[in-house]
Amino acid sequence: MKPRRRTGPDRFAILATALLLGVLAAAPAHASSGVSCSISATSFAFGGYLPFSTVPTEVTATITVSCTATGGTTGTLAGTISLASTSPSYSRQLTDAAYTLRYHTYQNPARTMFWGNGSGLGGTVAVSGSVPPGPPFQQTFTVYGRIPARQASAHVGAYTDLITATLTY
Repeated sequence: MKPRRRTGPDRFAILATALLLGVLAAAPAHASSGVSCSISATSFAFGGYLPFSTVPTEVTATITVSCTATGGTTGTLAGTISLASTSPSYSRQLTDAAYTLRYHTYQNPARTMFWGNGSGLGGTVAVSGSVPPGPPFQQTFTVYGRIPARQASAHVGAYTDLITATLTY
């Protein structure tokens, strides 16, 4: 039996593996009466993308909100987290020079609820709780990312986007 030789799309798919990185950057949070908060985030690391794959590329990142009570008494936190970038939440793009790959950010593991800036199709996520004096109050949220399958125009490169996570309270 003769060995099979790779041809056509299989060969291109191997060459088109690219490093993809969508960054979640934390914006400064604003102080509220009785509570002071900060926000931090991890990055999406999509890894290699195969343009002819029938399976989307999916990753997660986390956003952590840390708050402390000011003035020695328990405070109340009620706010939202939004994600903003240069492209709208329902049509985000990773770019490498003139080349782009579409991707999306979601609020849920099923990837059915966009997570954006609260306008259009992208929503915000609520943050709330009682912030006691003493150890910091923390909440962690998962951001679900997906690059849709079969973006055949992809080329080898380092695709990036900058998303800013903002806590408003």
